[in-house]
Amino acid sequence: MLGRLAMMALMLMSAGPALAQVAAPTTAGGFFNLFQAKNDWTWSGGDQVTSFKASNGLTYWSFGDTIQGTEDATTGAYVAGWRMIGNSLLVQRGGQLGAAISGIAVPDASDGDRYWTQGMFEANGALYVLCQRVRNTPDGWFELRGVELAKFAFNTDGTLRRVGLFSTPSSGRSGGNSAAATQYAADAVVSGTTVYVFGYANAPEDPFAPHRSYVARVATSQVETASAWRFRYADGTWGTDMALAAPILHAQVSSTRLIGGSWYLAYKPWNGWGDTVFVERRASPWGTALATTTVSSPAGTTAGGRNYQTYAPQLHPEQALASGKVLLSIAWNGQTLGDIAADADLYKPRFHEVTLP
Repeated sequence: MLGRLAMMALMLMSAGPALAQVAAPTTAGGFFNLFQAKNDWTWSGGDQVTSFKASNGLTYWSFGDTIQGTEDATTGAYVAGWRMIGNSLLVQRGGQLGAAISGIAVPDASDGDRYWTQGMFEANGALYVLCQRVRNTPDGWFELRGVELAKFAFNTDGTLRRVGLFSTPSSGRSGGNSAAATQYAADAVVSGTTVYVFGYANAPEDPFAPHRSYVARVATSQVETASAWRFRYADGTWGTDMALAAPILHAQVSSTRLIGGSWYLAYKPWNGWGDTVFVERRASPWGTALATTTVSSPAGTTAGGRNYQTYAPQLHPEQALASGKVLLSIAWNGQTLGDIAADADLYKPRFHEVTLP
């Protein structure tokens, strides 16, 4: 018995360094390296890079289209057999990333539509994730086909398990050119007992700003009931008619955060075709910009000759940077699937440190 106990003690002592948690990065470069180094069958690239720190102390990262596979150390391309799934959720423990849930986080719909997981929030003891429903089109593009709300329970080890998928006011509404077609999937913020949910629609009549963003709100206790959502009208009141919502931004918002009592909206006009990311400070989500900072983010070509575009800026204020600034990610994507396949490091976020305006 004593020999067995001694052996167990020796094993625990030798296992100590391997089990020690790696510290989280404290620079934009550190986060770049963290994601660049991850090439496996849980995650090897993705966009819509939303993050959320839950009450369990762990940070969850949400991605839309996600590549799973490994990188050829010689060529830098993906090893044959890699695949793309519709979405994924990772959990960050210090400086380590792992799967929050095995495989695809929100399975494809029965008709083949897939979901891009986007904004996240915690309420009622659960993690909720806004899910943009998407269908590929014959011309090689895609169409937005409404939004559902996924619910996950927290396991004791920090992983997640699926609980259900709920309708939202955007469910069954394909993306279009009016407030009535708003896709409420961009982001969500809990303030007190209210969830503010942000969405977007097209505005083709405006050649200089062809998108509009809107805000809805709902009590945290009723977030699973689509009829309980209310939309902000131009006169400042909140009502049940989604079509009467007034735009809060003449662009497609991709990230909204409440930091130190101020609201911050991040967006990129023209999305992948633009060249500048904007971060606005507001007193309320529907107020005017009090101050703005910008980050240059044009499309381009890598040193290896692969073409890429950039879009979907996201704020990550839960990450403590040594500079005291706020972490900002910008999604990168190849112009073609061939660009991605040939460069396993391309379809991963780039990070910046920004001083909030």
